[in-house]
Amino acid sequence: MKPHAAIPVSLCIVTNQANDQLLQLIDTCRPVVSEILVGYNGTEHAGLAAFQNLPGVKWIALNWTGYSSTKNNLAQLAENDWILSLDADEIPDKRLLQELELSGADGLPEDTLYGFRRQSFYAGKAVKYGAWGRDRVKRLYNRRFYYWLPEAVHEHLGSCGGATMYKELAGYLLHYTADNAATMRAKSKKYAELSAQKYFEKGRKSPGWKRVLAPLFTFIKEYLLQLGVLDGRAGLVIACINAQYTYWKYAFLAEKYRNQTAL
Repeated sequence: MKPHAAIPVSLCIVTNQANDQLLQLIDTCRPVVSEILVGYNGTEHAGLAAFQNLPGVKWIALNWTGYSSTKNNLAQLAENDWILSLDADEIPDKRLLQELELSGADGLPEDTLYGFRRQSFYAGKAVKYGAWGRDRVKRLYNRRFYYWLPEAVHEHLGSCGGATMYKELAGYLLHYTADNAATMRAKSKKYAELSAQKYFEKGRKSPGWKRVLAPLFTFIKEYLLQLGVLDGRAGLVIACINAQYTYWKYAFLAEKYRNQTAL
């Protein structure tokens, strides 16, 4: 199917495995983008052979250089300046697809960065409250004006030269982040290690009181103040694991300083 958008947009996806969720993302976005680039790390990754012949999809082997730089490297290989950058576990809903189509047809100011609300799911259930319930991401941009800032984790887009315009499109980006607590906990531990490295490079400290009070505050804020309790068991699990992430982050940071002292 040919794209309807008047302005050509390249969908860029960085992933290390091909599965049914990735296929759903590709099929969902195909009508509103002019090309799809899937960047993967290395010469082998799970399920690649079964997806190689998908029409209109370019499979690009990339050296993993971190979230931000890998996304920038993939974007530079696109045919178009307009980039829609999505993760393999994110799928636009119908309203957001309509917004993307209409925005392309009406014309997009090149210096404007576009974002959307993100609806996250835990174990197949939509999470409406807590930290996840107010999530927003910025993912549609012109690479001549914006790029992924060099952050080790929780990467975000920055301006190349002073462009600061922002617009939020209607609809939701559906985020199927974790099927169970074990998956979420593994992801959180990985991100905590990366966050600790980022903090270490910036000279941030990890006093003992922070390793105690910061996780407690994270839980209280997400479960009570942000009403995560209204999400039932999902809200409790998410608040607990996010509190654990906060503890891990500062514990890993403290370990880095201990190792530095021991050298």
